[in-house]
Amino acid sequence: MEIEHLLLQSLQLLGLGMGAVFIILILLIGLITIVSKIVPDELPAAPTAAVSPAVNNDHIAAIAAAIHQYRKRR
Repeated sequence: MEIEHLLLQSLQLLGLGMGAVFIILILLIGLITIVSKIVPDELPAAPTAAVSPAVNNDHIAAIAAAIHQYRKRR
């Protein structure tokens, strides 16, 4: 009789856990659907900045050398 009680209790716990996950997933799908209707499909593109004249080849070379040394140490 003890095992039947434990099996019934485990099935109740299984149903409760799976039901909770199912409800949370349904709520998540609903929330995503609502947010996708509120937020526009395409956000305006950020203006692309032209290359600053202050950036010169020496800066680019120094940054590239620093990255190379960092990757070589790893």
